[in-house]
Amino acid sequence: MIPIPQYPLYTATLALVNATPVPYFLDEATAWSTDAEHIRSEISKAKAAGTDLKCLVVINPGNPTGATLTESGIEAVIALAAEEHLVILADEVYQTNVYSGEFHSFKKVLRNMQKASPGVYDEVELVSFHSVSKGMVGECGHRGGYFELVGFDPEVQAQIYKMVSIFLCPPVIGQCLVGLMVNPPAPGSPSHELYQQEYNSIFEGLKLRSRALYEAFVRMEGVKCQDPLGAMYLFPTITIPTAAVKKAQEEGRRPDEFYCLRLLESTGICVIPGSGFGQREGEWHFRTTFLAPGVDWVGRLEKFHEGFMNEFGW
Repeated sequence: MIPIPQYPLYTATLALVNATPVPYFLDEATAWSTDAEHIRSEISKAKAAGTDLKCLVVINPGNPTGATLTESGIEAVIALAAEEHLVILADEVYQTNVYSGEFHSFKKVLRNMQKASPGVYDEVELVSFHSVSKGMVGECGHRGGYFELVGFDPEVQAQIYKMVSIFLCPPVIGQCLVGLMVNPPAPGSPSHELYQQEYNSIFEGLKLRSRALYEAFVRMEGVKCQDPLGAMYLFPTITIPTAAVKKAQEEGRRPDEFYCLRLLESTGICVIPGSGFGQREGEWHFRTTFLAPGVDWVGRLEKFHEGFMNEFGW
C-alpha cells in the first residue's frame, strides 16, 4: 500500500519486481493526514480483487506534501497494520525537517503502544528508513543511509542481511556521513558549538523560506496550500483555467505539466507536476522545494502566475 501523492520510488520498485501497488489517498483538507478508515476500505477492495497485501508505506514527514503525522494518526496506522498483519515501511528521512509541531517516530509510538497494551502489538513488523541526503545534513551527492528492522523474526533478519550483503557497499564517505549523522558532536566536544550554529542556521533558513513560499501561495489567485509543517516541499493545489487545459491538450500534455513547463520557460523556476506523484481525478498540483537560497525567486513565481491567469482567464 502506497500513499497518494507519493515519492515515485515505491511504484517504480514494485514495477521492477512485478508486484501490485495498492494506493491510498492522503487527506489534503486535514494537512495531508492518513485516514485509517479510508485505508481499511482500500484494503477490502484489494483483497476482493485477489491482491495479497504485504506492507504499508508511510512517508513522514511527507514527500511531496510536506506534512507531518500526529501521534494519534500514527497509532491508528500501527493498529491497522497489526490487525491486517502488514509490515510497516516508515520513510522518515525528513525527520529533522519539522517546522511546526513535533516529529513522532513510528518506533517510539509502537514502543509506547506495546507498553500500554502488552501482547497486542508485539508482532508488528516495522522498517524505518533514514538518509544523509535529507535533513540538515543534506549531502545528496554522498549516498548513505540505513534501515532498521523492528519486530522481525531473527531468521528473517538473517536472510535480509544476507540479501543486502550480496550488493556492493556504499562509498566510504557516505558510510562516514551516516555515522556522523547518528552520532553528532556532543555537548562539550570541540566542534559542538560550531555544529549547532550551522545546524540552526540551515534549519531557520529552510523554515523562513517555507513560510515565504506558503504566504505567496495564499496570495495567488486559484491556489490553495496547506501550512508547511515539515520536509522540504510544498504541494499546492492549482486551479487551471479551461483555456489552459485546452491548450495543454493540444500540445499533448497534462494541464499541470503544461503549467510547470510554462513556469520553467518564463522564470527558470523548476517545479514538478502533481501528476508525477499521484493526485485525485480532476485535481492539479505541483511540488516545489524551498532549498534555493534567498526569497527573491518567490516574487518571480507570483508574477508568472498572475500573468498565466490573465492570459488564460477562468
